[in-house]
Amino acid sequence: MPEVTEAAGAERRRLFDRDFSLWYAARAVSVFGTAASAVALPLLAYRTSGSAALTAAVVGLEALPYLLFGLLTGAAADRLRRRVMMVTADLCCAAALATVPVAAALGVLSVWHVLAVAFAVGCGFCWFDAAAWGSFVALVGKARLTRANSLIWSTEIVVEIVAPAAAGLLATLANPSVVLAADAGTYLVSAALLTVIRTPLDASERSPRRRLRTEIGEGLRCLWRMPAVRTLTLAGFAFNAAAGGVIGLLVVHAHTALGLGTTDGRLGLLYAAGAVGSLAAAAALPWLSRRAGQGAVSIAGFAVFVASIVALAGASGFGAALALWALWATARLAVNANSVTVRQLLTPDELQGRVNTTGRMISWGGTPFGALIGGLTAQAYGVRVAYLLLAVPAALALGWLLASPVRGLRLPAE
Repeated sequence: MPEVTEAAGAERRRLFDRDFSLWYAARAVSVFGTAASAVALPLLAYRTSGSAALTAAVVGLEALPYLLFGLLTGAAADRLRRRVMMVTADLCCAAALATVPVAAALGVLSVWHVLAVAFAVGCGFCWFDAAAWGSFVALVGKARLTRANSLIWSTEIVVEIVAPAAAGLLATLANPSVVLAADAGTYLVSAALLTVIRTPLDASERSPRRRLRTEIGEGLRCLWRMPAVRTLTLAGFAFNAAAGGVIGLLVVHAHTALGLGTTDGRLGLLYAAGAVGSLAAAAALPWLSRRAGQGAVSIAGFAVFVASIVALAGASGFGAALALWALWATARLAVNANSVTVRQLLTPDELQGRVNTTGRMISWGGTPFGALIGGLTAQAYGVRVAYLLLAVPAALALGWLLASPVRGLRLPAE
């Protein structure tokens, strides 16, 4: 028994070693800037265009690269150097964001420039994320995935509580482009931290180099052969279609339904309320998974998600909206994080990049469609009607999950 206790203590300490701490710091710094940009980019788009459709398009364009390049980047992450991919992606994102304050200073910033930067940052994130999934597993090991994921999500969400509120205030006092300049700096810090990690981040077992199409096919087949992963991934498409439309219209909802001006600092509080809800989900997820199982977590998350969208459509008071955004974000993170953990637990190490990126590509592929549908609907019929329409695909996916084997899914996570 003493040997078991000592081994468990050693395993726990390993989670907080030097290299994981560097990774942890890089993520925290980058997320701070990214969370601030999540306020600044849609706000810039809405200020420069006044269009609900173009504002929602910001979120759609940030997610579109996953749909376009997900298979390619997943295969690349399992055959190229993951650290190089992540650092290069960070540097490209920094360069793209830096063009916004420059254009604003020169008086030539347009909504099309903002949309182009949103797409460029989405491309950088797609390449970074493909390498990050595999390297993260290499850093912590599968036995600690649930705990490590919960730690990272909790920390990132704490940051996301502060950053949007600060960004909303800064955007009203100065200009949203100032927020994006700071975000460019966070990507540079992230890149610097990643370069000094010593742990090998590439797959522990590398297959002989083959045609890229063959390796992509392996990732697709592996995902499809796992019924739980396949079902959660396809349901995730509908789920994230709803999520993409809802989050893409947050600024529009605040302005037209809640009466907040585009220079009102309370915009940041809405994003912060969502982060508080996400924090609650991240903290509770390991316990919920152990007690109820991953299947029950997904089903409950879908149900709360749908109910909160419908309630948001009818909300008119700022206090009620804050509470509903927190509830919505709780369900959103619980569903997405639970699906990611299931995929990580069931996927072989040498296929982590391909399978996880393919899963994200399919799941997140719904985001640009939801943003497009939500934006066009809000432009024509108002944001309340758009929210009710966006709840439909998530409700249909919930019905599918209830009739699928996912309902009884329970995996040993630790």
